[in-house]
Amino acid sequence: MSEANVSIGNIANAVWYTDKAEIVTGNTVASYNIFEVNVTQPVTLGGFVVNGSAALTTTYTGANIIGCAITGTGIAANSTISSQTKNSDSVTTSFTLSANATANNGNAASFSQFTVNFPAPGNIYSAAPQVAASSRQQIYVGAGNYLTVTSTGNTTTTRELGTASSATAAG
Repeated sequence: MSEANVSIGNIANAVWYTDKAEIVTGNTVASYNIFEVNVTQPVTLGGFVVNGSAALTTTYTGANIIGCAITGTGIAANSTISSQTKNSDSVTTSFTLSANATANNGNAASFSQFTVNFPAPGNIYSAAPQVAASSRQQIYVGAGNYLTVTSTGNTTTTRELGTASSATAAG
């Protein structure tokens, strides 16, 4: 675990360079919010679906796409990606959809194209979560996203933890 930047006091829309942050509070509560950036859109990939199963692919290694909308032949309308499976080389081998595939689009030798649409940028939380007074909490921010931390006592310390593997740092 490597440590990057450390900030004492309030921070507003600070670009985050690692996936995680640790917030340590003094004698007051701290609130935080994460502004999720817009990743280059859309992503097109190839694969195939079988009625009632996940979309399968061997050609995509990009950003974290969980929660993104996916469209393509045999994909149910309004489907989102709820999880992904990767092999030992970090290549995504399948996506699990929020709704199962609705039709067959071919077989392993007959790939189709799918389009992955990332959600619009914006704050992740409608009501800012809080970290209790005199405590510490690690949160997921996502490299490339923006973090805001505020506390009335201005005694909060926020530091970057870990590595960069998401948002605009995807790879």
